[in-house]
Amino acid sequence: MTARAQIHRYIYVGLLALLSVFMTTSVFMANLVWVLLGANWLFEGRWRQKWQMARQSRLLHLIVALVALLAISMAWSTDTAYGLHDLQVKLPLLVLPLVILTTPPLEGRERHFVTFFYIGTVFVVTIIALARLLTHSDMPYRDLVPYISHIRFALNISLVECLLAAIMVNTARRSAALFDKLKIIIPTLLLALWLGAFLLVIRSYTAFVALAVAATVVAFGFGLKSRTTVSRIAVALWIALIASTVGLCAWYTHDYYNLRPLSRQPLQQLTAGGRPYVHHLDGVIENGNYLNNYICNEELFAEWPRRSTVPLNHLLPNGYELYPTLLRYLNATGHTKDSAGIWSLTQDQVADIERGVANPVYESIGLRRMVYVMLYERESYIHYHSVRNFTMLQRFELWQAGAHVVAAHPLFGVGVGDVPQSLQQELVATNSPLADTGKHTHCQYLTLLMAIGATGCALLLVLLLRALLPGRRIAPELRFDPLMTAFAVLVAVSFVSEDTLETLAGILFCCFYLAFRRHNPQPTS
Repeated sequence: MTARAQIHRYIYVGLLALLSVFMTTSVFMANLVWVLLGANWLFEGRWRQKWQMARQSRLLHLIVALVALLAISMAWSTDTAYGLHDLQVKLPLLVLPLVILTTPPLEGRERHFVTFFYIGTVFVVTIIALARLLTHSDMPYRDLVPYISHIRFALNISLVECLLAAIMVNTARRSAALFDKLKIIIPTLLLALWLGAFLLVIRSYTAFVALAVAATVVAFGFGLKSRTTVSRIAVALWIALIASTVGLCAWYTHDYYNLRPLSRQPLQQLTAGGRPYVHHLDGVIENGNYLNNYICNEELFAEWPRRSTVPLNHLLPNGYELYPTLLRYLNATGHTKDSAGIWSLTQDQVADIERGVANPVYESIGLRRMVYVMLYERESYIHYHSVRNFTMLQRFELWQAGAHVVAAHPLFGVGVGDVPQSLQQELVATNSPLADTGKHTHCQYLTLLMAIGATGCALLLVLLLRALLPGRRIAPELRFDPLMTAFAVLVAVSFVSEDTLETLAGILFCCFYLAFRRHNPQPTS
């Protein structure tokens, strides 16, 4: 390698390391770095080698076709301004794969260098988020990560978890002393556990599901490929873990709907003070109690001011009044909504209600909270058709509207410029509570169908299958490799419930993992 080529290589690796830092910490700097990567690629030369690598990379063909189809769809878009803005946002989706897939893969030390910066940055951001939580206990979990969306950051954590798993596996395979192995494996395992716990803090269902699916695919792929006793045991243990998690979710669901004594007994008509109860009998359940039974507003409004200086009509930081929060908290703790319930609360529980905590389970960090949140959202949607502040239910509403747009323009879509406009028009037409909110579909597959229709998506599917099918000229970056397979599954699963390609952070997440592909011999014709 010439001195000039070596300099460009150093710049390339250094910029990748910087990208790994800024993709989760600074939008401005991340934009600057990917532009510099493109500039370094242009000034580097090696055009014949780049052309050969571009011709042989079927994955690159797929990405170029995606961007080209989106650009072509501008021909039938009416909102040219938005379409051009969207294409500008997606420019890194073209530049980064072009640069990475036409540049020789990272070698050992280069890969370790970039990996160190990436893992280190994600860890530091979790520490910053924890500090924000400890200093502002009422801060919404969505705001804990100060630099990018908590969902995008959670996906990066999932990617880091895959890297940490690869580090532990590679370390275990080395022919080194046991103590030398443990010096690496134990801190790596502790970091992996820390990041997994942080996912619970920011409540990222998408990241958990994506990570579980990726691990399952890799476990089976690894087991089928190696067919050793160790690999079979690892696969069996993973299946047991997944089965245990599913069983735990089923138990929490049973516990949520299992009626408590207050809701099993015949309805009482009067409070202990002789005032009448109101029983709405609408069937809404939370924590095993009917939420809208045993309500005596007269006693609630009379007794609450004696326990708190915050009035019941006070608007809490989460956008809800204190009154419904109080009802839910009393219900979740198994108390009647009257003076007896008010005085059964401890002062700490009163403080929790004042902070907007509607269910004491929500104060815990774990799977139970996530299940209970999902089940309450389900109850609210079934009985009230409410999607306010309910992320998963909002997705269902948006997916339904997006599907209607696709059904009205099945072949070629509405064009990349008209996607948000068409979605909002459908939400307004169906009197959706999300009308005029400006929300996207939160499903990248559905967004692509809306933009380029079934015709364009079918072409992309053909190119994807062509890249994945085995053959002498299969793309090196798509050959089975546990780490790369895990990354690809993370991206694919994230597309189900996120518009991953609609933001810079999402695009960088999708493209950055390509830099970790293995070095394979160039395929021959």
